[in-house]
Amino acid sequence: MTRFEFVQGMAGGLCLCTTTGQANRPRISLWHGALQKVGHLGVAQGDFNVLGHVSGWQFINRLTWSINDSEEYPLQFRAWRRLAQDGDFNADIPLAMIRVGGNKVRIRAYACEGGVVEEAMEVFRHSGSCPLPCRIQWRDLKDAQEAGQYVDGHWGIENGALRTRETGYDRLFLIGETWWDNYEAVVKLAVHRVDPATTPVSGGQGVGVLLRFAGHVTGGPRAFPSGQPKWGYQPFGGLTWLRWNRKQPSASPAIEFYPGDSDTPARYGNYNIRPKEWHILRARCENLQADETATGAARYSFKIWAEASEEPSGWQFEHLLESRTALRAGSLGLIAHHVDASFGDVIVKRLA
Repeated sequence: MTRFEFVQGMAGGLCLCTTTGQANRPRISLWHGALQKVGHLGVAQGDFNVLGHVSGWQFINRLTWSINDSEEYPLQFRAWRRLAQDGDFNADIPLAMIRVGGNKVRIRAYACEGGVVEEAMEVFRHSGSCPLPCRIQWRDLKDAQEAGQYVDGHWGIENGALRTRETGYDRLFLIGETWWDNYEAVVKLAVHRVDPATTPVSGGQGVGVLLRFAGHVTGGPRAFPSGQPKWGYQPFGGLTWLRWNRKQPSASPAIEFYPGDSDTPARYGNYNIRPKEWHILRARCENLQADETATGAARYSFKIWAEASEEPSGWQFEHLLESRTALRAGSLGLIAHHVDASFGDVIVKRLA
């Protein structure tokens, strides 16, 4: 429920407008509802994400989140990396702060002239798991949270598939648990539109699956800075996807492997993906035995084909990654980076 009141003596900040009349009153929208849950499918990452948008962001000087009436923590609400538009917010709430059972989360917007708007929601923490094999049929679900965890972006189930409702930087939905190590995923995919441009920090547009992800980080091997939301994206295992040239978004994308420990991708030709047609991708991650190659080595395999065609007999790439920091276990991520995409049914099985 939204609440609005005027309070005295609030700390001020930089506002783009100093008038906060009724017509300009900020409004907070929670993208995925006022009743959400976490833990029912185990632990996909170390945080729970509360996502949404504050309209009238020009008339506020502070946005915060709190849980169970604890202290308030600041939220970024200007476009930057994980926030696609001005007014978007993403509260990274550590699972350690979420107790088993019900939890009250409050998002508060403090207006330039002293008003405060609040939106409250309930997050229920369960103790569940997500064993393999795993099969997701979106048409059977009312809420995608029944199958995984929203991490970035506004998502919805549309025509029996999970679709982005807002394009931007790394729109991400997680499936599975952090212990998932050797597995293979089969995912249906349709691309509706590729953004004609990206931001200076985004590189080219991309869509595919992220293998072995455990959450965004502060610090880590690459010393990522802090933020709310955090934007440190490594380490992970490997990203297997289609990647466009940001200067030629109408051209066919490259088939790319992006390693979980550096910014040195490998490309394996190109793929002609037609808008709104269904394609199927198969991706695999498997750790290699120490007697086969060096400790810390993993093989990532990938192929994609049109649903109307037969599956290719071989992989389009098999990439060997030897790394001391890339993750050797982690969740499966459906990722759309500046691409409006639909993800169809998902099947994940454990490798022997």
